[in-house]
Amino acid sequence: MAEPLQRTIRVRCPVDHAFHVFTSRVDLWWPSGHRRFAVSQLTLEARVGGRFVERSDAGEEALLGEVMGCEPPHRIRYTWYPGAIEHPTLVDVCFEEDGEETVVKVIHTEGDSQLGDAWPSRVRLFERGWTHVLDALAEHIAGEHEGG
Repeated sequence: MAEPLQRTIRVRCPVDHAFHVFTSRVDLWWPSGHRRFAVSQLTLEARVGGRFVERSDAGEEALLGEVMGCEPPHRIRYTWYPGAIEHPTLVDVCFEEDGEETVVKVIHTEGDSQLGDAWPSRVRLFERGWTHVLDALAEHIAGEHEGG
């Protein structure tokens, strides 16, 4: 099996808040450059069998993934359909309390995507994507604490 992509950030808030922002408030912080539609709303249903969907203002819907595991406030695992691949990759997001901070760790694996030899080149794209996404999460949480 191919090497997974791992990214970690620290946010200054309790673990339950970090989980809540990542899941229930995903539409507020997920970067616009990482959406399929110019104007849309994201929903991540934090329960096994839940869906990660993006809906355009025109009513179009894109299934981004399906929740495979959910252990609030410590973990959510979902399939992920990035770009034009037919079968999904797998994203595991863990939330661990560390003093007054929460460590958010993303482990992105090949899953059922069947990317095989193409996985390493996709990882380079995913690395940039996860850097932007996690930075946006951290900025959103920091802005909440600053009153902004």
